[in-house]
Amino acid sequence: MLRKWEEEGLFDINIDEKRPTLVIDTPPPYPSGRPHIGGIAHYAQIDMIARFFRMRGYNVIFPFYADRNGLPVEVQVEKTYGINMYEVPREKFLELCRRFLDEYEGEFVSIFRRWGGGSFSYWRNGTDSEEYRRVTQETFINLWNKGLIYETSRPTLWCPRCRTALAEAEVEYREEDSYLNYIKFRVKETGEDIIIATTRPELLPATVAVAFNPGDSRYKRLEGLHAIVPPLNQEVPIVAHPSVKPDFGTGLEMISTFGDTRDLMVVNELKLPMKIVVNPDGTLNELAGKYRGG
Repeated sequence: MLRKWEEEGLFDINIDEKRPTLVIDTPPPYPSGRPHIGGIAHYAQIDMIARFFRMRGYNVIFPFYADRNGLPVEVQVEKTYGINMYEVPREKFLELCRRFLDEYEGEFVSIFRRWGGGSFSYWRNGTDSEEYRRVTQETFINLWNKGLIYETSRPTLWCPRCRTALAEAEVEYREEDSYLNYIKFRVKETGEDIIIATTRPELLPATVAVAFNPGDSRYKRLEGLHAIVPPLNQEVPIVAHPSVKPDFGTGLEMISTFGDTRDLMVVNELKLPMKIVVNPDGTLNELAGKYRGG
């Protein structure tokens, strides 16, 4: 029966302009492993809607294609072949990804249809085809020619093992108790000590300013002075900024590039320098001095 449906082109996209049209375009799934009953159940519900509107006389455009880009596929290929993608030639790794995707994508389609939920039009290599790549590259070039593309440094979700940026959807958050480290800085002009509380002591070499809240009377006298940051003793300005929480730690905050997106905001707003001290593999670089490689 499945072969007969294929031969007849039962679910091919054929548009009759006299009929109304319904387009169903779902977020394409990642074929990062074999399909399971949850995926079947999900697409079965979509399939019911497609069949219902076909029976009502609609042109139903219901494409199915896999998202053939992204980290899930790359990680599965690494596990399957026991390799790291940054240690093999780029073209070889892409070919291994294609092979893996072809196998699993074909299995998705076969299983969906055998379960009776396959009234979609299968678009092979939807996000991996030459046409798709051409469209995305043309879009980038057009934006570049209009001056809408720029290059900058900013924090990103990063995996030091994979050596690649992560999508927000690929990050799992976990709350846990951590250490709040109280570190002694010295004020250059007065010689007095001030205490900074931080959860990120590894970013001390990347510190470019010390900040306090403008409404915090304890530190108003320090504005415009300079702090000496241990352990490398770099000199940084002491500034006022409303993003600092007076009731957190000691009310003094080290601004580093980058602890988080708030650091980025302060650095950009106050035009502070950037000091990137963490390598792509998660280790400290030469700007960390004797702590390089840590």
